[in-house]
Amino acid sequence: MKLQHLKYFVAVFEEGSFSAGAQRVNATQSGLSMHVRQLEDRYQVQLLNRSSTGVTPTEVGRRFYRDAVRVLHAATEAEANLRSLSGTVTGHVTVGLMPTFTRALLGPALLRFTEEYPNVKVTVREAYSGELSRQILAGELDFAIVPAFDADIRLRASVMGSDKEYLVVSADSDIGLDGPVRLSDLQQLDLVLPSRENVRRRKIEQYFATNGIESGRIIELDSMFTSLDLVARSDWMTILPGILCLPDLDGRRRRVIPISDPELTVDYLRIESMSVPLSDSGQALYRVLTDELSTVLDQMK
Repeated sequence: MKLQHLKYFVAVFEEGSFSAGAQRVNATQSGLSMHVRQLEDRYQVQLLNRSSTGVTPTEVGRRFYRDAVRVLHAATEAEANLRSLSGTVTGHVTVGLMPTFTRALLGPALLRFTEEYPNVKVTVREAYSGELSRQILAGELDFAIVPAFDADIRLRASVMGSDKEYLVVSADSDIGLDGPVRLSDLQQLDLVLPSRENVRRRKIEQYFATNGIESGRIIELDSMFTSLDLVARSDWMTILPGILCLPDLDGRRRRVIPISDPELTVDYLRIESMSVPLSDSGQALYRVLTDELSTVLDQMK
């Protein structure tokens, strides 16, 4: 069995037709059909159900898809490791990041990456998890960093790290002056929160329901920097991950208060296409981002 067989099958599986799969891998429709049929005949299995409207995978096909993408990833990672060791990492990597990452972590990461890998071009796109997932599936991103969520079968998700959520209030607020707060002890929590499209919003609401926390007024705002500005100017509060709060540890415009009994956590995932292995330049950028994440998380302890 050749890697080309795996690539062709994965293309047809994900695109749902031989014609779309052939366009994706720059092959002929008859060529793809022949390669998939050879696999089925050789191993006496049926991988795809064919119809006039396209193809659908059989249960055997679904299992083989998982194995195929695993092999493709392993082969690409092995090649990427060799290139990295030889110092010949080149190319163009496009990464999608949520606003959480762009405030305190992205700048240092890009400075380090451009010094270590001067021959790699980097493009960064900022969006929330739903849009970043869509861009991955559309082939517009090499990988993205998002909060933990139930990933699509076509996406590979790897845990990158775990963070804590904090209550953020204005510098003039008297909340949390003595240390960590239990949100259920606070009355009339007027909060600035992301919309329900955001994965973190759903987790915050679940935390509130589980722990009997009642909120007051809520402003839905999918703009991290506007949320921070609003909190600094008023009695409105927000809940943010630790890596976004690092610049506010000095307490000049906002104060960052740990949440306790229980803590509210957020896990970060790297997501990428299940069928398109991450390039050596993408893996290099991910390693740098992971190192910077660890540094920031250590500073928040």
